[in-house]
Amino acid sequence: MARLFRWIKIDYTLFSKQNRFIFLMAIMLLPLFFINVRDSHDWGGDFAMYIMQTENIIQGIPQSETPYIYNPDNAVLGPPAYPIGFPLIISPVYAIFGNSIFALTLWVTCFLFGLGLIMSVYLRKYFSDLITFFLVMILIYNPWTLNMKLEIMSEFSFAFLLLLLVYLFEKYSKGPFWVGIIIAILGGLLISVRVIGLVFPLAVLAFAIRKRFIEKDKTHLSKYVCGFLVSVGSVLVYLLLNNWIFAVPQAEGGSYAGIWGHEKLYATFLYNLAYYTEQFKFFFSPWGGSWNFLPLILKAVIFTFTLLGMIKSFFRRLELSDMIVILYFAILLIYPYRHAGIRFLFPVLPFLLIYLVRGLETVRLYPNIKKSVKVLFLGGLVLVSYLNMFSYVIRTDHQVLQGPQEAASIDAFGHISNNTAEDAVILFAKPRVLAMYTGHQSLGDVKGAEPQEIAQLIMKYNVSYVLVQNEISGDAIKDFIYRQDGLCEYSWSNEKFVLYKVLSVEF
Repeated sequence: MARLFRWIKIDYTLFSKQNRFIFLMAIMLLPLFFINVRDSHDWGGDFAMYIMQTENIIQGIPQSETPYIYNPDNAVLGPPAYPIGFPLIISPVYAIFGNSIFALTLWVTCFLFGLGLIMSVYLRKYFSDLITFFLVMILIYNPWTLNMKLEIMSEFSFAFLLLLLVYLFEKYSKGPFWVGIIIAILGGLLISVRVIGLVFPLAVLAFAIRKRFIEKDKTHLSKYVCGFLVSVGSVLVYLLLNNWIFAVPQAEGGSYAGIWGHEKLYATFLYNLAYYTEQFKFFFSPWGGSWNFLPLILKAVIFTFTLLGMIKSFFRRLELSDMIVILYFAILLIYPYRHAGIRFLFPVLPFLLIYLVRGLETVRLYPNIKKSVKVLFLGGLVLVSYLNMFSYVIRTDHQVLQGPQEAASIDAFGHISNNTAEDAVILFAKPRVLAMYTGHQSLGDVKGAEPQEIAQLIMKYNVSYVLVQNEISGDAIKDFIYRQDGLCEYSWSNEKFVLYKVLSVEF
């Protein structure tokens, strides 16, 4: 009988107010698995690199053995390999379903679903269920977020891990010891997904130093779990995964070395500050059709109150999340790459939404109106501004994207696989995609290069063929082919692709 009462008590807790809210949020997030889940991908090359590395994990092949030829003079195209975290994350799905864009997209969607759930749990520490509901919906169902589901990328998994780690650390920072080990392992995985994940162990270390030496917290285990175990352990797990277990090859001079040194640090900081300010506002201004005035107004309001809430938070006692945001922006604003759009900002958007609410709380307009009514009105207004672009996403999510799954692309890749030598080196605008779908060695062309530079590139890497795609190949390579008689000859073509065989590169 006592056992029965214990079971009833446990069963009752499953339907507590908190759990009912989480169940509700899970139901509200389920449509994610039916929106923009396709079996086609665009021309972005990162996904191809991730999949090739995943295939190497499954087959037990070194990470350095891929058909993609890394060119240090064109480093911005992509390193010889990415950190092992995201390939490792998608490897179970690849092992079961192979190179299925549909299955991999569903798996990526699982992390967006998980991000929504962990946001629902984490934000309730600060806000009511109603505010938490709208914050989750505003981020997860933003049309730009849904468009990011079109690519097999690491944003969602990184954002999920980062918020999960902050939640776990804040809850278990003083023990038990074994939870600290789990946090350290997940921290190493976070850094392995994106190296900027180092902000987590750095913030934890700063937090632990403050707790131990400034606030004089002498709680048993606090200095070990908070400081040494999590911060140092995360870095050690990262090194173990990327240097010893999988030995990820490093680019000459460091990844993306070619983008450094072209502008002064203060100029990079100012340009990035302007760029990411616009990206943040752009995220909250999806195209509204005839109602486009609404998102244009809202983006200014959201940015203003987010900035106000950020200032309010930074000038009081810093929380762990504040330290992470500060470190994240410190790195982001000195990193001289400005072509990622909202992707680099996405992992910290849950924290920025906290600042948004704090900023709104500093202004007391119409105090006689209940807070819940204000939340419903403002949150509903933002979601209404999404409707036009959201409907466009729904209407077009059955279309085949311009990329490797188009009929012309499949035709071109099939011809190259079956009619060119296995050791042939092919020059193409999207070398990683070509390498994955053909297994041939592929080298990226350099946009805007002079004919002499292209010729030198062909000679240096012993290029056998040049593949031109009408829509994505640059004018430089097209002009090189058309104007240099006798260097290349026509080999094959379809409605979008032309394959040329290299005869000579002597000038």
